[in-house]
Amino acid sequence: MTSKFTLAVVATLALAGTAHAKTQITCLTNAGHLSRQHQPLAEMFNAMQDEVEVTYAAPAQNYSDTHLKLMRASATNTLPDCAFEAYNQLPSLARAMAQRGQIADLSTLMDKEEAGWKDANYSEQMLGLGQVDGVQYGMPFNASVVQWYVNADLLKQAGVEVEDFPTDWDGVLELAAKVDALGDDIDGMSFAVDQWGDDWMFQVLIAQQGGQMLNDAGDTVAFDADERSLKAMQLARRMVTEGGYDPRTDIDTQLTAFTSGKMGFYANSPASAKLMQERVGEGFDLRSIKFTVWDDANGTLPTGGNAGIITTQDPEKQAAVWEYLKFLTGPKGQELTAKNTGYLPTNVMSLEDEYLGAYYKAEPYFATPSSQYARAGAWWGYPGTQSEKIWRDQRSVFRAVMLGETTPEDGAAQVKDIAEQLMKR
Repeated sequence: MTSKFTLAVVATLALAGTAHAKTQITCLTNAGHLSRQHQPLAEMFNAMQDEVEVTYAAPAQNYSDTHLKLMRASATNTLPDCAFEAYNQLPSLARAMAQRGQIADLSTLMDKEEAGWKDANYSEQMLGLGQVDGVQYGMPFNASVVQWYVNADLLKQAGVEVEDFPTDWDGVLELAAKVDALGDDIDGMSFAVDQWGDDWMFQVLIAQQGGQMLNDAGDTVAFDADERSLKAMQLARRMVTEGGYDPRTDIDTQLTAFTSGKMGFYANSPASAKLMQERVGEGFDLRSIKFTVWDDANGTLPTGGNAGIITTQDPEKQAAVWEYLKFLTGPKGQELTAKNTGYLPTNVMSLEDEYLGAYYKAEPYFATPSSQYARAGAWWGYPGTQSEKIWRDQRSVFRAVMLGETTPEDGAAQVKDIAEQLMKR
């Protein structure tokens, strides 16, 4: 750790009223992120200075479990000192915890930093991911917008260079059909909205049309405006009838098909970039490219990922957690996170050559997320506690539409009805 950083931590903790050497803080994340991201970063942070020691509580299973654990801990006053909450579930959590005085407004801590610090590190668009009702409750740590993973060898066999990958959906489906026709053991594409663990892929289909899931107040369904949910259902069905997507194949098998060279292109988070590269190895020419949007002028892509929040009210621990969050979301923390996973870096300075700039030039496969900054939009969450059930029920509708068991028109009506009924609970 640099002496400048150490002095900053010492000064901050001194102001918080501490006289002892180490402040212990405990954070909560989910199991999928703990070993690959948080443990190495926590170990580095702990080794870089002597004032704060970071440990992690037993991890949650996933984002939904993280949210439930935090809501329960909020009710029983057994919260950790910090946690990493998914963007779509941050609003309901922050509103509940704010009423109990259990979550810190990070803008008060930002205001204590030196002049120009915030603008040098974070864009307003990125900081907005951690805001609820105009309050900065979270520091964006992970960010991802969906991208295409492409088997350039199969595209070439179908007569298309990866640089000429279509930018419109009609062209994408036509290309998928060409790849699918290469052989009985070859699939054109994967866009597994019918099997995804949360509604991120559904939100992709709405946001890329220029729409949003809820109204600005977050209390009324808006994904059906201008028939966007109907168009989403129609496109999902076309992926099967025209693009060679097979909803009867489970999502793990689809991933295996792609990484073994039996699929043309595959939609997934950039967080899978490192894992995808490791699985493919030298098997084929693996590329990543920007995702397809309907509306170039207004279309966005929902930003998956999570924000770090401060859940302790102890001034000394708040100061310690703040130093840790600054490290995680700072240029070095984001450089290491992006290289280790493929996530879109949330820190502006991390794009400089000293950190990720030169790396992205040398490794364009990992640079695709940084080319989609302008498309990064909101990942919406429903009010109430039924978000997980809303998606489970909606997902079954998508599956029925993709299998041809339900019409797109009926499917669009059903997903709206599911959301409107359950978000009231």
